[in-house]
Amino acid sequence: MESKITKIAAQRRKGRFNIFIDGHYAFPVSENVLIRYQLVKDMVIDESLENQLVSADHIDKIYQKAINYLSGQLRTTQEVVNKLKTETEDSAIIDSVVERLKQNLLLDDQSYANSYVRSEVRIQDKGPTAIKQHLHQKGIADSMIESALDEFYSDDDLVVNGLKQARKMFKRYQNDSFNQAINKVKNGLVRKGYSFEIIDQVIELADFKPDFDHQAVVLKKQFEKSWHRYRRYDQQQRAYKTKQALYRKGFSLDSISQLIDAEIEQ
Repeated sequence: MESKITKIAAQRRKGRFNIFIDGHYAFPVSENVLIRYQLVKDMVIDESLENQLVSADHIDKIYQKAINYLSGQLRTTQEVVNKLKTETEDSAIIDSVVERLKQNLLLDDQSYANSYVRSEVRIQDKGPTAIKQHLHQKGIADSMIESALDEFYSDDDLVVNGLKQARKMFKRYQNDSFNQAINKVKNGLVRKGYSFEIIDQVIELADFKPDFDHQAVVLKKQFEKSWHRYRRYDQQQRAYKTKQALYRKGFSLDSISQLIDAEIEQ
């Protein structure tokens, strides 16, 4: 006796249906599976087809979870695969879902890379090296990263964005010596992913100048802290350690010596 689908009943959940075989509940399917396999009442069904339907429904559930994961923002293939690994250990299912997402243009690593680079150029924050590191962590191929950078991050953008960051940093380091502030700006630009060549161009264009009156105030404050810190040493050692500490901070030896001499003469 052949088995037949005797009833197809919609669930309360939209897009889900219960399949009854020979008058008994058999398994649920999604609307996508229902349409794909053209399931109708009185359709003959054997064990092989039933297994296909159950498997297809399971894959469709995983696919819908992937759709939900992608609904909030752009994701990379690596991110989607990692997410799906929390839903199933079957790599074949994951591969099938990922391929389906790509065919439906819902997953595209090049589009992700392009979008990320355009966004960073607009924000005027990260340089190419930092962008590469981020995209590598997201599993984007080198060729896609280079393509996105070549197309959307021009040399002019690099200089303009680096200049904006350099000026912002320089203001932040106003309570350091001028030399130390410049070094901190350079190091900050390195951390943000700008090349040494671009950094040199940026520093030259920024044309930072020391405010000598303010630098004198800064040196005086730093001197007082160091002089107090080394108070337990004899005068010669105290002067030497203070001079050494302030010189490492980028202040000139002449300016430091003047303060030390004035302090000793008091």
